[in-house]
Amino acid sequence: MGGSIKFGVKMLTQTITIDQAGRITLPQQVLDALGLTTSHETEVIIEFTEEGIVLKPKTSATPLTDRIAAMNLPVADWEQMEQEIEAGRSE
Repeated sequence: MGGSIKFGVKMLTQTITIDQAGRITLPQQVLDALGLTTSHETEVIIEFTEEGIVLKPKTSATPLTDRIAAMNLPVADWEQMEQEIEAGRSE
C-alpha cells in the first residue's frame, strides 16, 4: 500500500501473506486508520485499478428521512419535500 491515506497514516508499506483460502489479514494499523473493527464482521469495498487494489470501508447509506431531518427545514419546506417525495422526485 503506497501513497497517502487521509486517515492519519501518511504511508504504510508492509508485506502480508495470502493464505491457502485466498484470505489476507489486515494489519491493526490499517484497521485502525480505516475505522474498521474485528469485533464483528465488517464489509469493505474492494476496487481493482490499474495501479492495484483499493480497500474502502463500506458505509451504510443514511436513510432519506434521516437526511431530510438533518436539514432542519422550516415546516413549509417539509411539506414541499413530502410532496416531492410522494411524487417520486427524491434522490
